[in-house]
This record gives sequence, structure tokens and C-alpha cells, in this order.
Amino acid sequence: MKIAVLASSSRGNASVIAAGKTTLLVDVGISARRIRLGLEACGIGLGDIHGICITHEHTDHIGGLAVLSGKTKVKVYCSRYLRNDLRELAPDAAYAFLEPGTGVRIGDFSVLPISVSHDAVDPLGYVFEADGVRLGYITDTGRITRAMLPALQGVQALYLESNYDPDMLHNSGRPPELIERIEGQWGHLSNSQAGDVVRQIAHSDLRHIILAHLSPECNTPACAAAAMQTVLDELHHPAELHIARQTELLPWVNV
Repeated sequence: MKIAVLASSSRGNASVIAAGKTTLLVDVGISARRIRLGLEACGIGLGDIHGICITHEHTDHIGGLAVLSGKTKVKVYCSRYLRNDLRELAPDAAYAFLEPGTGVRIGDFSVLPISVSHDAVDPLGYVFEADGVRLGYITDTGRITRAMLPALQGVQALYLESNYDPDMLHNSGRPPELIERIEGQWGHLSNSQAGDVVRQIAHSDLRHIILAHLSPECNTPACAAAAMQTVLDELHHPAELHIARQTELLPWVNV
């Protein structure tokens, strides 16, 4: 299994994962053109995609869906209660609905959708598994849910939101209600909260951690990396740390 991140931040998110003969997009929150170019940089084309897994309906995760669904007729996988929002945006797409906690087969992948805590319609995280290798994919959640940790036990790679640094957030000049929303249980994970996730699931076979969805205004790659590296040093854990960015492709990470 391998993963590449085409873009990740509060301004747009899209990743591609591949195993065996199956390639999936996870979120399409950038333009269809950027997705096509990003895929080409990874050595694949739109015609190689076998499905699109959506986490939730915010624009930075589905902004490219309307155009993309006109270029490829692959299934769009999402939670059942999200269908009306997506059908308004991309009425001609073929949808398949997911129930949190119930795994499905998509080609060579077993896909387990997980409930997360965000101010969206039934938002999801995922665990992707192929040939005994597991990748956890958690973005846009304000807290660690009861269902999340058991599902993430034993993953070999983790794509994890590390959205903000609290000091930078409070000094950002943002309205108090927006700060409260971001820090709340339906908002986003801070760098330290991301570290808490790793503390609770770290094991000897966790080989890769990809920090994602960094806020351009309230975080920096150096700040997020330093916070997570502190946790890894405390645990004496040798996992390789990667930073997903908005304007730079994170090339294939082999899980």
C-alpha cells in the first residue's frame, strides 16, 4: 500500500492511495485540474481511479467534485446522510453509501469508515487495509471519539490532522466565536491533541505518520513537526514523520 498527498490544509485537501490493482482518491477539495496534474506527477491518470472516498461536505474537501464527477464515473463513497448535499453539487455522480463501523470492499481494499467529531453532516475518518497493511486516515475532528482509537489500533501508517497551535490561534486576530469553534469538540485537533492520539495508539509497527490539514494562519510545518517529534522522542518511537502541505505534493509514501 502507498499514499501520496496532492494537497492538505484548510484551503483544500486531496490524497491518493493505492494497493494491488486499486487506486482511490480520498477527498477532492482542490480543482479537478490540480487533481489531474497531481495524479500525473504520481504516475497515474484519472482513468486509473477506482473510487472517491469523501470525509465530509466542507468545500475544502469536496470543492473539485462537481467537475471531477463529469470527467470520471467512478463511485463516490460517503456517509448516507451526506447524499443530499453531494447530489446538489454533483447530481450525475454514482454514489455508494457507508455506515460508520461497517467495513466495505473496494477492489483490493477493505475500507472501514469511522465516525469523527466535526461540525458537518455525519463526517467520517477511514481505515484502509490491503494485504494485512493498515492505514488510518483521520482529518477534521475536534476530539478523539470512542470509536476512533480501537479502529486505529495496529495501523502501520497514520494520516492525522494537526491543525493549529493554540498560541498562534489565539493571536491570529480571528473572532472569538471562530476560535471557540476551532478549539471545540466539533472543530479541529491541535498539535498537542494530535500527539495525544499517537501516544494512545503507538506500537512497534507504526512506521509512518503524516501530519495533515495544517492551518496556514495558525500553524507552521516546523511547529507541527516539532510537537509530534517531541512525542515520538518521549516514546522512543522511530516512526518516520511527514508533513502534508497545501502547495507541494507529498510523493508516494510506501506503507
